[in-house]
Amino acid sequence: MKVQYSFEREFEELMSDLLSKYGYEMFQMDGLGDQLDVVKFTEDFVRRGIIESTIDANANVRVTNISTYFIEISKPHTYLYSLYRIWQKMKEMFGKEVADEFVEAQINGAVYLHDRHHAALMPYCFAYTLQPIVEKGLPFIKTIKSEPAKHLSTFIQHVIQFVMFASNQSSGAVGLPDFFVWMWYFVKKDLEEGIIPRDKLDWYIEQHFQILTYSLNQPIRTTQSPYTNFTYLDRNYIKAIFEGERYPDGSLITDHVEDIIALQKHYWEWVSKERERQMFTFPVLTASLLYRDGKFLDEDSARFINKINMKWQDTNWYISDSIDAVASCCRLTSSTQTLKKFSLSSEEEEKLKGRMNSIGGSDLNIGSFKVITMNLPRIALESGGDREKYLQILRHRVQLIKKALAAVREIIKERISEGLLPLYENGLMLLNRQYGTIGVTGVWESASIMGLTTEDIDGLKYTEEGEVFVDNVLDTIREEAEKGYHEYGFTFNIEQVPAEKAAVTLAQKDRFLFGEKQPFEIYSNQWVPLMANTDVLNRIRYSGKWDKKVSGGAILHINLGESFKTEEESFNMVKMIADMGVMYFAFNTKISVCEDGHAFYGERCPACGKAKVDEYMRIVGYLVPVSAFNKERREIEYPRRQFYDSLTIRR
Repeated sequence: MKVQYSFEREFEELMSDLLSKYGYEMFQMDGLGDQLDVVKFTEDFVRRGIIESTIDANANVRVTNISTYFIEISKPHTYLYSLYRIWQKMKEMFGKEVADEFVEAQINGAVYLHDRHHAALMPYCFAYTLQPIVEKGLPFIKTIKSEPAKHLSTFIQHVIQFVMFASNQSSGAVGLPDFFVWMWYFVKKDLEEGIIPRDKLDWYIEQHFQILTYSLNQPIRTTQSPYTNFTYLDRNYIKAIFEGERYPDGSLITDHVEDIIALQKHYWEWVSKERERQMFTFPVLTASLLYRDGKFLDEDSARFINKINMKWQDTNWYISDSIDAVASCCRLTSSTQTLKKFSLSSEEEEKLKGRMNSIGGSDLNIGSFKVITMNLPRIALESGGDREKYLQILRHRVQLIKKALAAVREIIKERISEGLLPLYENGLMLLNRQYGTIGVTGVWESASIMGLTTEDIDGLKYTEEGEVFVDNVLDTIREEAEKGYHEYGFTFNIEQVPAEKAAVTLAQKDRFLFGEKQPFEIYSNQWVPLMANTDVLNRIRYSGKWDKKVSGGAILHINLGESFKTEEESFNMVKMIADMGVMYFAFNTKISVCEDGHAFYGERCPACGKAKVDEYMRIVGYLVPVSAFNKERREIEYPRRQFYDSLTIRR
């Protein structure tokens, strides 16, 4: 008995040829081997659990039960369909030769299609403004329509329900960067109407913090928690984003800047204390802060984040010298100048202009419809050390990815017209405000294979020629990305992707094809691998040099073997990193948890006396249990991560 797929004959012949060329093991690594056999998949799932059996391994997929089984068993099949549908669309748009080339590149690991089981079905990520929810409620949820919230309790429930709705129709992050701006409106309203007794205000607010946060960490996106992101906006950002905007009661939002700041601080303080009771992953916390001429323009906010971070280091720092940029859902950096390019029709242009101010006005909608990553070490292996050949292959591969992203975008348009993606239909997600994301991974390994890294007294580093090489690589990708707007009518961005699983899979495929010429067990998602023995200043300098050459994704991790001794010591380090041009970074500490979920440092929980059973650490940008890392990261990368014991910087 054979399961029938109604593929075009040409696609079946292509897959058969690729199987003959690369062998079954390559298909197994790609998730199209035994994973398509429901009996073998089921037995593997039961024996090894979800983390080792899923084709979509990420640290947010942790629980093995019957619900996760039913979700996971379909993924190899929807991936195969997505690959087929993208091939079809690319053949229609660019010809069979290009379509075949992309499929082969995906199978053999030259490129990596992220969230591939969803690739022909739904978009990736978006950072939403909650303004439509405040003004209209949830009329787009057809089973039961909700009118606009009148009180804080209803607003919080609307946010939870919206996250459930949105996260199940996209494969990536649900960013909520203006949450606290709108939450304050309902706090204010309930105070004015006497709903909240003033002597119980803090308790009342914290009850709603608790309801929201615990709900966001429930498996409400099929069988996992939705990836949510909250942003602490400093005073400059709030004033710039909401200049001239009003709450539903007619009051100017910018008249309430201090109240919004106080509410944000309250949440950060509550989270810091709540982790002692229950460690959690979401929302991912980011602070967006303006920094110019060696100082934070809102030093009060910067010092607050520095102080509150002393405990868990659980907030990511996003630092910009321009008020027209803000960190959003997937560490994308949205800019007014870039956003203007999204308008493709006079109607859309008018709508976007009406909702844009300094960094997009109060409408923070920005995201990515799909990510396809280039395997940079593969190009190094293919070029045999010839830098000119490397750049030729690189340029061609970026062009291939642009074509694949253009095809995926057309497929998403079809899904919208078919009524399958109501987020677009209801104006909550806008395709014209989503990037096609060109991902990169393995920058360090690529340079190393080319013989452009070295080691000296400061540890591993790029040679001078290596730095020039990376400049040329990133500039070439950026040049091709900028051409893409004129070629395809939408904007591309470049992201140094987290590559939780991709960094492992691509390294394995390269080892399979190139043997010992590829010496790495896992590729890096940093400019210098977290495992590399190098001076911390090397890490900072490279991030300051290259972060601005990509438009998202890059986040510098600095692992702390010991905590900062004082707030001033920490703040000096933060300012030094900002002075060196780093845009996005985080300090990491090993946070212990006991079986009851209490967070602490050391081997035994001070709250209950129980022993440590796991550790929380950023896998890439967000805190998860180390036990949830995929096998290779858990056994190879994490134990070798470099930690720094003394980071005292005197200014």
